[in-house]
Amino acid sequence: RADLPVELCGGDEQTRQIRRAGERLDALDLLPAAFPIEEILSSRDLRHVKLLYGIGGLSYGNVSTRRQPPTESEYGPEFWMSASGVDKRALAEIGKHILLVGGYDDERDCMILSVPPRMKPNRVSVDAIEHWMIYREHPEVGAILHVHAWMDGISSTEISYPCGTVELAGAVADLVRRAPDPSRAVVGQRNHGLTITGLSLDEIFERIDGKLVRNVPMD
Repeated sequence: RADLPVELCGGDEQTRQIRRAGERLDALDLLPAAFPIEEILSSRDLRHVKLLYGIGGLSYGNVSTRRQPPTESEYGPEFWMSASGVDKRALAEIGKHILLVGGYDDERDCMILSVPPRMKPNRVSVDAIEHWMIYREHPEVGAILHVHAWMDGISSTEISYPCGTVELAGAVADLVRRAPDPSRAVVGQRNHGLTITGLSLDEIFERIDGKLVRNVPMD
């Protein structure tokens, strides 16, 4: 929907936090190097690679923050989130790199986006449904980070669900719900990576500093 308020078309403090989070992920070497993969693989092979590894393009993982002060549309809590397949080293443009998610429409089975007028937006990250479930159930959660890394001693989904599915979202949301403190949870997606909740992105990065393992266990 091309109804993003004018005062948000240039972003706000939450979108600046998302931009800084992308830069911090790069500094932690958790983002892939820019590579002209479209020039190397055929469109068919590239499609299979994306399906196999659950990536949307140049980048992977995702970042979101609850809109502040907290707001809700008729579809649930509103939050800012990185777009699908964008280079997270340079999250700058609202509607292209960072999107305002207005909730989930279960009748149409789609996420609701608010974008600047006269703009063709990028797609939001496939994990938006998962973030929406967590924000809806836990008002104290202010930010969510998903990285392709691991951490020792965490709970993980038992099944390796495809990325972006309601099944994966529900399984992750259930693990967050059962965490000692859902607002500061670290849960694993089997064969894939981590979903980390926090009060803010800065707080998340402080908690995980020095604790991430880059190689995700595979079985």
